[in-house]
Amino acid sequence: MTVTGVIIQPEKDTVAVVTKEVKPGDQVVCQRGGETVEINALEHIPPYHKISLKNMKAGEIVTKYGEGIGRLTKDVSKGGYIHIHNLGLMEEKI
Repeated sequence: MTVTGVIIQPEKDTVAVVTKEVKPGDQVVCQRGGETVEINALEHIPPYHKISLKNMKAGEIVTKYGEGIGRLTKDVSKGGYIHIHNLGLMEEKI
């Protein structure tokens, strides 16, 4: 199934916010800057939660709506669910 209910992202964002429930294997389509990004969801993602737009390593800063919101505590693959189970606080301001 293709899910197009996502919030449009600034170019530097590393996550998108889905507006509908996403199931593993669903294709999520969003606009980031001037490009269309298609992601295959790897996990269940509830509405208004974050999906990774790229492969990311532990320690990387997660960017949402153009702002750093935290650092990953675990590696996350493109299409993975980002939430409190793998996102920690940042010690410095970006």
